Amino acid sequence: MKVLALDYGSKRIGLAIGDTSLNIASPLGVFENREGVVEKIRNLISEYRVSLLIVGLPLTPRGQKGQRAKEVEEFVKKLRESLPEEIELLMWDERYTTKEAYWLLQDLPPTKRKKLKDSLSAYIILKEYLESL
Repeated sequence: MKVLALDYGSKRIGLAIGDTSLNIASPLGVFENREGVVEKIRNLISEYRVSLLIVGLPLTPRGQKGQRAKEVEEFVKKLRESLPEEIELLMWDERYTTKEAYWLLQDLPPTKRKKLKDSLSAYIILKEYLESL
C-alpha cells in the first residue's frame, strides 16, 4: 500500500512517500503552506495512488495536545473534507522528529539544513510508522 506522510508546519509542509509492502520510505519534498496546498496534496495522492495519508501530530513531551497539535487537527479536518472516502487518514505522534532531522543534517550548512528538515521530518514520521507494522 502506498503511503504519503506530512510534517505540517505553518510555513512549509514536508512530504515523504512510502510503500508498506516493500517497507520503504523516501523524502518527497516540501510545499509552501499557503492557499491551494490541500489541492496539491490531493494531486499527489492521485499521482502516487496513495491509500494512506499520515500526518504528524506534534504532541508535547508529556504526550498532550498543545496549540500546535490543535492547528494540525484543524488542517487534518480540512484535508479529510476534501479527500475521497477511501483514503485512510492517520495522525502519528511526531515528537522529536524535527530534532532528529536536524541531527541527521548537522554536517550541512544551515541554509541546506533549513531547506531539507521538513521533508526529512516527514520521512522520519513515515519510517517510524513502517517500523511499527
